[in-house]
Amino acid sequence: MIYFLAHWDWVLERSRADIVELIKKDYKIISICPLEENKKNIEKIYSESINWDLDRTKTLDLKGILNLRKILGKLEKGSVVHIFTLKSLFLYLLSTLFLKKELRIIASITGLGYLFAGSKLGTFLKFLIRPFIILKINKVIDFLIFQNIENLNEFMSYSKFDGKVKIIEGSGLNTEKIIKKNNFNKVPNIIFVGRLLYEKGIREFLKLIDLIKNNHEVNFFVAGKPDFGNKSSINKNEFNALCDNNNLTYLGEIDIYSELYKYDILIQPSYHEGFSRVLLEGIYTGLWCMSNDLPGTKKIIEETKCGKLISNNNLNEYLEGLNDYFKNYEKQDFEKARLIIEHKYSTTSILNQIKDVYDEF
Repeated sequence: MIYFLAHWDWVLERSRADIVELIKKDYKIISICPLEENKKNIEKIYSESINWDLDRTKTLDLKGILNLRKILGKLEKGSVVHIFTLKSLFLYLLSTLFLKKELRIIASITGLGYLFAGSKLGTFLKFLIRPFIILKINKVIDFLIFQNIENLNEFMSYSKFDGKVKIIEGSGLNTEKIIKKNNFNKVPNIIFVGRLLYEKGIREFLKLIDLIKNNHEVNFFVAGKPDFGNKSSINKNEFNALCDNNNLTYLGEIDIYSELYKYDILIQPSYHEGFSRVLLEGIYTGLWCMSNDLPGTKKIIEETKCGKLISNNNLNEYLEGLNDYFKNYEKQDFEKARLIIEHKYSTTSILNQIKDVYDEF
């Protein structure tokens, strides 16, 4: 039996569903998360679900921390808990204050996120909580999993963690479900896929529309939702303006596996990524992908050779990348790229690496 813990049900639904579907053959997986908009899917995916009464819109929800403490206190001694995201890890550390260690804990840090993104507030908060992280992490955490070596090195230096660590690149892609693209549209369809957060680069994408529209005939699409409980989300006025923007089509959330093939170019202007799932999905589908040059995107683009890396979200470089697309898109070897993804980043490949960690417990 293994408990999956996250501060948001979306985390355990969006990128864990395929892994859980396979891993349930060997382990009983129970979710611990706030059961909100993804409640039905969570209850369908997991063997059991425990509701964590947490207001994730608050920087620090004392009631939620105490509720997690209560939940953990009811778990059988020696239970394995797998934590996802840095924020969930921090909340777990707070919930175990003055408690004797009785659980075996794995934490997957799928990206360093807001605290390490370079904003003034994030940098201040990172500095503020560091002594607590250093004090607690080696006492209660047994194993840390990262998605790239840069994140591992930065967090290990920051936290002084001296336990076991492993890099597992990505969360696993169920390639069998993805509809592959067979041809390109005469007028290219360019899509942004992701939560509508500043740190995901939605502002840069909107700026890019004006630049590209003046140089090429293309169609723009945005797929994803705002997260108004997140400080990095676009606000309601910005969201309404996006929906009313005549230069793009707002799609809401889409089923990436079955709908992404309708588009030709995927643009990911994120400011940080653990190991970009949407890039893997885009390339496997057969889209030309352009992404900000990050630890969590660089390897994917360089290995598959089906896109372009952009330095510091330079808008002119995106325009150059679009010119490259028009010159070279028919020459892209997507079949070779798909073989790489199947071998290294498929659900089965990632599952085997995760099971190696579980077997140590």
